[in-house]
Amino acid sequence: MVKPGQLVSVSVHSLTDKGDGIASLEGRPLYVEHALPGERVQVRLTKVKPNFCLGELVRVEQAATGRREDFCVYAACGGCQLRVLDYPAQRALKRQLLVDALAEQGLSCEVGETMAMDEPYHYRNKAQYAVQPGPRIGFYAKHSHQLVEADHCRVQHPVTAEVVSRVRDWMQAWAVSAYDEAAHTGLIRHLMMRNGEHSGELMVVLVATDTPEHLDKLVASLGQVSGLASLILNINPTRGNRILGQENRLLLGKPVIEDSLDGLRFAISPLSFYQINPRQTEVLYREAVRLAGLRGHEVVFDLYCGIGTIALFLARFAKEVHGIEIVPEAIADARANAALNGIDNTVFHVGAAEQKVPELYRSGIKAEVVVVDPPRKGCEPALLETLARMQPRRLVYVSCNPKSLARDLGWLLEAGFALEQATPVDMFPHTMHVETVALLTWQGIESK
Repeated sequence: MVKPGQLVSVSVHSLTDKGDGIASLEGRPLYVEHALPGERVQVRLTKVKPNFCLGELVRVEQAATGRREDFCVYAACGGCQLRVLDYPAQRALKRQLLVDALAEQGLSCEVGETMAMDEPYHYRNKAQYAVQPGPRIGFYAKHSHQLVEADHCRVQHPVTAEVVSRVRDWMQAWAVSAYDEAAHTGLIRHLMMRNGEHSGELMVVLVATDTPEHLDKLVASLGQVSGLASLILNINPTRGNRILGQENRLLLGKPVIEDSLDGLRFAISPLSFYQINPRQTEVLYREAVRLAGLRGHEVVFDLYCGIGTIALFLARFAKEVHGIEIVPEAIADARANAALNGIDNTVFHVGAAEQKVPELYRSGIKAEVVVVDPPRKGCEPALLETLARMQPRRLVYVSCNPKSLARDLGWLLEAGFALEQATPVDMFPHTMHVETVALLTWQGIESK
């Protein structure tokens, strides 16, 4: 009978969706952070339960192919689960995760090699730092609100380190309090930064419960940061985990920054949704456009369209694009982005895709090509049923979850579609996240 504190030697056979190694111990799973499949490791047990065990990696006795030295000094940060796996092995793992998810549903098709980054560091254009009394500024540890101070982060834009340092210095110099979430006291809660990959513009958002004193000193300090185009105070006086409040006060510069994707311009506000990795977003969307096979005369649906990024990519090659999104603010951004780019063949609708698509179909608007990019849970059954009735010539499915993708693909194949190909795209290097773009074609069976 094993006990906490005991040392055991085990073989790791797979990974959880959070990147922890899984071994077997006395008939139950043992989860070990930073242990890789194919490894023999020595583990100190930290928790022993009837159905599972947790352990701390002590020593790698036999290393997996692709193991490397951890590139991050902030070992407790839960952000990058695959830091000890080299990048070629990460690419292979993500492709295999997609293959396995398809196989679990009895599906197979041509699966491309993972579309990877040339330089898989400093790719995130949005950073959200928590602030706690001290002041301490950093990221939350895995599965907790325990703060891990982090000045330098290999996946964030390098300028974030300078901003963090200047905010901390300002708080210390002028005794500006940090928020204590347990006591619901203090002022500064979070620090958010957004970068324009191509424009070079920087937005800094200071999140506080109320207006702090000595803001002029912070404005003067951050005004020296190269590229700063927008400095905003966001007021969030509520309890809970929500980062941003509804009130924004412009302290310096302009209320939005601008960035571009494949020549298209996008205005980004503090509350805008915008892809975190713009370099790979271009890779992903170009592949989606290629698979859509547009010839200039098609009506296209972009479902779960967000701020209209995919829709605007598609609109350059289609007759008309209808974008559907349930978040009204995102649709407002989509319409503004279409106007910003002088694109007039897009129509954006507010509503749930599973309700709006049937409405459009009943009104006589039928898409020849459909692109779907749903949340992790996948598409609602009502939407899949409408797609089967509409019978688009081509259906491009963009997914952030191989398991829900495979489930939906299985349904669509039974309804009359054929799965032509699927390709993983690495949007978040060093994490377990797998983005996929898949192509289905209608095979001409009778409408359901």
